[in-house]
This record gives sequence, structure tokens and C-alpha cells, in this order.
Amino acid sequence: MHKVLVFTATYNEAANIGPWIEGVAQAIPSADILIIDDSSPDHTANVITESARTYPQVRLHSRAGKQGLSSAHIYAMQYALDNGYDALVTMDADGSHQPAQIPAVLGALTDGLSTANFCIGTRTRGGSHQAALPRRVLSHGANITARVLLPMGISEYTTSFRAFDPIALRAVLAHDFSASGYAFFIECLEVMHRAGVIMTEVPIDFLDRFSGQSKIPKNQIYLSMLALTRLSFNRLKQRG
Repeated sequence: MHKVLVFTATYNEAANIGPWIEGVAQAIPSADILIIDDSSPDHTANVITESARTYPQVRLHSRAGKQGLSSAHIYAMQYALDNGYDALVTMDADGSHQPAQIPAVLGALTDGLSTANFCIGTRTRGGSHQAALPRRVLSHGANITARVLLPMGISEYTTSFRAFDPIALRAVLAHDFSASGYAFFIECLEVMHRAGVIMTEVPIDFLDRFSGQSKIPKNQIYLSMLALTRLSFNRLKQRG
């Protein structure tokens, strides 16, 4: 890959974002880094601005108020296309995703053995999930349900550690999303599947967040199940 963009969205990640930026810069020094911060009360943006003095590849986009993950990811995808990047890597900055594993996720698009347009880091099939038990149970249950309702040859549906090439990005951006929040990540996969985007996965190690508390709202479990059911129904209806 000649031109790579690594993206994360932050909200109250002041304790985590500095080490994350350093880790990304070490893992893939030639990549640019885009961070969208939704006016974090803990002044995450100040930490990012200070880190940019050492790492000039960092671009900060600050938004007024908490506008959500799905809109942040859509912004990053459009930014990557508009600025001619060959690949976009998305991930969390809370310490759960390991920057050192970016080359593996990114390399699946250009390993010479496949023509994949998209890669997701999987916590099964050779990966690991080392977060707290409630988080492991939630993720395991969601992925099992997704594999049953929306089979598409991958084992992981919910993590945001992903790599897209321009073909995958254009497929996602052409869609009018009905899901928001964490359900967006599942709908994103279904959109690419329907568009014929070639998807693959590589093992990753998912750790517990380094600092702070999980930001998954309780209602996201319910909303994600609704989204899964709706997407499965739509797939069956299209086949009919």
C-alpha cells in the first residue's frame, strides 16, 4: 500500500490516545492518522494536538457535541476517498486493539494470495478475546447470532478493527444506512456483501481497555439485535 490512513474516533480517551498514536506511528510509520473527537470533556483533543507536535502525520477533526460512531466512520471513509488513500484502517483507541497488528490486518488486502477488498480482525479462528467476562459473552453471542442470520464467510462481525480499499469504501458510501451506533458495523458488512466486495479476516488479540469505562450503551444490545433481524429479513426478501 502506497498511501494509508489509520482512523479512530474518540470521546474521553485522554489517557489512551497518546500511547495509541505512538503505537500506530511505530507500527506503520508512513501512514497518516485521522482522529475525530466529539468535544471530549476530558480534553482528549488537547492531548492529540500536543502529540501532533511529535507526529505531524496526525490530523484532528473536532466536532461539536457527541455525534456518534457511525457518522465519524462515514466521515473517515469519505475523507480517505477524497484524499486518494489506497487503504483505510479503522480501530479503537482505548487499548483494546493493538496498533502492532495493523500490518497484519492491512496486509490481508495485498498479500498476493487473494484479491480481498476488505479485512476484519477476528477474535476467533486464531484470535483471542481477553476483555472482561461480560464483554466476552456479549461479543460471542452477537457474533454467533450474526453468523446464523447473516452468513457471509467470516466469523467476526462486531469489531471495528478493519481495513478497506477504495472498492470497499465506495460500496459502503453508496448505501443509505438505517442503523446507527454499534449496529452500523454489522450493516456495513452486509452492504459490502451485497455489493460483491471480497472480504477476508485475520486473527487479532482483543484486550481490555487500558483506561476508562466502556461506552457501549445498554440499549445498543437491543438495537443491534433489531438491526440483525431486519437485515436478515431483507436478505430473505431479496432472494424471494
